[in-house]
Amino acid sequence: MRFTRRSFMAGTGAVLGAPYVTRAHAAVSDEAIGQMLIVGFAGASGDVGGAQGLARHIAAGRAGGACFLGHNTRSRDGIESLTKLFGEAGRRFKPLIAVDQEGGAVQRLGSKIGYPAIPAAQAIAARRDADAAKAIYTGMARELRAAGFNFNMAPVVDLGFEPKNPVVTKWGRAYGDDGATVARFAGACVAGHRAAGVLTALKHFPGHGSTLVDSHAKPVDITATWRPDEIEPYRRLAKAGLVDVVMTGHLSHAKLTGGEPATLSRTAIEGLLRRDIGYAGAVITDDLDMAAIRSRYELGDAVVRAIAAGNDLVLLSNSAAPDPDLPNRMIAVVREAVNSGRIPAGRIEQAGQRIAALKAQIA
Repeated sequence: MRFTRRSFMAGTGAVLGAPYVTRAHAAVSDEAIGQMLIVGFAGASGDVGGAQGLARHIAAGRAGGACFLGHNTRSRDGIESLTKLFGEAGRRFKPLIAVDQEGGAVQRLGSKIGYPAIPAAQAIAARRDADAAKAIYTGMARELRAAGFNFNMAPVVDLGFEPKNPVVTKWGRAYGDDGATVARFAGACVAGHRAAGVLTALKHFPGHGSTLVDSHAKPVDITATWRPDEIEPYRRLAKAGLVDVVMTGHLSHAKLTGGEPATLSRTAIEGLLRRDIGYAGAVITDDLDMAAIRSRYELGDAVVRAIAAGNDLVLLSNSAAPDPDLPNRMIAVVREAVNSGRIPAGRIEQAGQRIAALKAQIA
């Protein structure tokens, strides 16, 4: 059945009527919680304290992976020393080593530090050649893999129909303004990465293309601007088996997300994404350090809400105020939420199964 506002809203109440608080039925290990956390760090080489600390968390199972931002990618040597550090730390618990490498304006591994320049999504789609796009992305993913990364938090599948959009359209990050075009080129991106052994994440669910506000800066409400065709790329790519991970966005909608950011909304994840679209794979949050979340929620509360909502991986850039003990703190918060019943123990187990299946693809 195809999605419309009316058909989705009619079924949401019955399916998602279960209480938010559910009693735990089993003990959950700290390692099981830790594998859900993808954590950022301070420093641009493997010999700095922030990186060494995160490596120890990875080795102990207290973090499931590392997230690289611009301040971590200052040189080729520095990047490769970091990915080697994290990779070697993950002999028991294989880490996801993640970066944003879309091309264009969002390119952590860029020409200034010796990597090939990759065109923005808009420029790639303008050529109207999906095979050529796949070749470009295969080459890019091979560079990522050679540098030590196994997870690229790309491609963007937002629709670029709002010319004043400050975060997607402005930077040419959208492949087009219709679902078919976006799915075609995003699919080429995913296929190219798979050919090189690198995972991808479709973002930003349920669609950042209509907004006039950047969720990095403040909360975003898409109630008045969102269009049903913004989920068409997710539907098409899920049907084609071309989804590794879906990234939820900090985007609120009165009905689609129950007024909460999609990142923290069971209605959005378990209802729209899983039940209506039929996607059964791993889901990751956008960075919970972004202002759209931090301005409204305490970090521990946001992590608990995100996991209870159905996210399997929680992205914590740890950039607002870098905390070397962040994984321990978040594990303790989540453990308490499981013990109190705010997060069902089965939710952690379910996430663990999806994470294990995801990592098996890059074993």
